[in-house]
Amino acid sequence: MLKKTTKHTLGRRSAALLLALSLITASLAGCNSGKKAAEVQERFDAFTNEVFVSDITENILNLHWTLAFPENYGIEDYEISFGSFSKEYEEESYRELRDMLKELKEFDYDLLTEEQKLIYDIMLTYGEDNLKTEKFRLYYDYLSPTNGVQSYLPTLLAEYKFYKKQDVADYLDTLRLFPDYFKDLMAFEQEQADNGFFMPDFEADKVIDQCQQFMEDPENHYLIDSFQLRLEETDFLTEEEKERYRAENADLVQNTLIPAYGYLVEELAKLKGSAQNDAGLCYFEDGREFYELLVRDSTGSDKSVQEFEDLILEKLQSDMETIWGLSLADEDFDLMMECPVELDDPYAVLNQLKEGIAEDFPASGELPFKVNYVPASMEEYMNPAYYILPPVDYLENNAIYINNKHSSDDIEQFVTLAHEGFPGHLYQTTYFYGKEPSPIRKLFGFSGYSEGWGTYAEIYAYRLAGLDDKLLKLNELNKTYTLALYCLTDIGINYRGWNLKDTTEFLGVDEETCQEIYEMMVEEPALYLAYYGGYLEFTELREKAEETLGEKFNLKEFHTFLLDVGPAQFEIIEDRMEDWMEEQ
Repeated sequence: MLKKTTKHTLGRRSAALLLALSLITASLAGCNSGKKAAEVQERFDAFTNEVFVSDITENILNLHWTLAFPENYGIEDYEISFGSFSKEYEEESYRELRDMLKELKEFDYDLLTEEQKLIYDIMLTYGEDNLKTEKFRLYYDYLSPTNGVQSYLPTLLAEYKFYKKQDVADYLDTLRLFPDYFKDLMAFEQEQADNGFFMPDFEADKVIDQCQQFMEDPENHYLIDSFQLRLEETDFLTEEEKERYRAENADLVQNTLIPAYGYLVEELAKLKGSAQNDAGLCYFEDGREFYELLVRDSTGSDKSVQEFEDLILEKLQSDMETIWGLSLADEDFDLMMECPVELDDPYAVLNQLKEGIAEDFPASGELPFKVNYVPASMEEYMNPAYYILPPVDYLENNAIYINNKHSSDDIEQFVTLAHEGFPGHLYQTTYFYGKEPSPIRKLFGFSGYSEGWGTYAEIYAYRLAGLDDKLLKLNELNKTYTLALYCLTDIGINYRGWNLKDTTEFLGVDEETCQEIYEMMVEEPALYLAYYGGYLEFTELREKAEETLGEKFNLKEFHTFLLDVGPAQFEIIEDRMEDWMEEQ
C-alpha cells in the first residue's frame, strides 16, 4: 500500500539472498534442453517469492499492508524501517534491480506456465522501465499535497489493523521512526534545493498548511482515538495491556509524531524561495524525458505523449460534437447533476451498485467492507473518496474513505462510490486477490490499470442511477470531456511549456480557477493521465474485442478476462487478449 522511497518496487535484498539467487541461476545455466519444465517452474516460483519477501520487508508499512500474517510466508524476523531517501540507498536499489533482471532472464521462458510467462513479462517490462528513471532521482516530489508521504501516511496509520499482539508493538515502533525519517526526507529536500529541484512556494505553502492542520488539537488527535478503537476490536490483549498501549500511543503521537510534523513545517519554511522552476517539468533539463517516463508509469501504456495528446484531442472534439447533437435545453443542464438514488447511506448505495453490476461483471464473492470518513484535519487536501487495499492474505479488511469537505449529494457522489467500490477498486481488487495470484503481483502498482478501471466503473455506473437516456449520455460525456481537458492541460503545462496565460486561454474559465488547475498540474504531473489514459486503453481493448468477435462478443466475458489478467502494462494485456479472442 505504501509507496516506496525508491521509485522502483523491486528493491534491495540482503547479501544472503543475492547469494542464494545467484546459486539458483548458476544451476539454471547448467541445465540442458532436456530439463523438465516442472523443475524450472518450481525454481521460478522460488525466485519470485524470494523477490516478494525481500521487497516487502524493506518497509514496515509495505509489509503490514501486504501481509496480515507474514509468518505464514516464512517471514519471522524483519526490521522496523521506512527505507531511505539517500543517494547511496537509491544506487544500491538500482544495482539490485539490475541483478534481479539478470537473474530473471536466466529462466527458459518456453518452459514456464502461462501464468508464469505473464509474471515474467510484467517483471521484465516493469524493471526495464524503472531503470530508465535512474538519472532522475532529484526530480521526484515526495511531498506533493495530494500524494505526498505527509498526506497518506496518517491514513495508513489510522487504518493499521491489529491482527495479533506483535502488530501493536510494530505499530508503536513505527511511530518512533518519524523523527529520523523526516530528517532523512528533509536532507533529500535540501539536496533538491541545492540543485534547483525544490518545489514552488505555492506548493510548499500547501504542504506546510497540511502539516499544521495535522498537528491541531494533539490531546484529542484522531490517531489517539482510532488507536483506542482498534485496541477494543482485539481479543488477544488483557485490559492491563490495552491501557498500557493506550498511554504509550498517546505519548508517541503527542511527543514524537506531532513534533516530527512540526519539524517538517520549520524546515520547509526555511527552503521557501529556493525553487528555480515554478512551472512545468519541461523547464528542467531533460524534463520532457522525465515527463515521458512519468506518463508511461502513470498510464501503463506504451503510447507516446504525442500519441496520447492526439488521441485525447480527438476524443475531446468528438465528445463536444456529440453534446451539441443532443439538442439540449437549459433544463437538461439544470437536471444533469441530480441523482434519483438516495445517497444518505453509503452502505446502501454500495450494495445497490454491487447488485446492479451482476449482469455485466463476474461475481466477486461476499466480502465485508466499511466506510470511514477522512479526519477533519486532513480534509482540505485529500481526495473526495479513496479505497485502501487489503492484505493479500486477509481480504476482509476493506475500507473506503469519504471526504465530507469534497463530497456532494448529487450524481457525482454516486459514481464516486462506484469508482471506489463496485465495480471499481474494491470489487476489482477483491476479485483479483480472490483468484490467489502469485504474491509478487501485489508489488506492482499499475495506476493506469487501477485508476483507468475506476474511471471505466464510474462511467458504467451512470446507467445504474436511473437517469433517462439523454441525461445518461450527457453525464458520461461531461465526465470524459472534463478528464480530457485536464489531461491536455497537464500535457500542455508539463510537456509543451504552457504558462498561466496559455492555460487560461485553453480552458476559457476564470483566472482563479485556472491558477488552481495550473498549480495542481505542476504539483502532480501526469496524475490525471492515469485516470483518463487508463480508461482510454480499456475502451480501445473493448472496441477491438467487439470488432473482432462481432456477435460472439459478450461484455461479461470481456470483463472477466480483464479482471483475470489483473493489473499489468496494457501492451501485455492486449497480447493476452489476442489469445482470449481466439478461444471465444
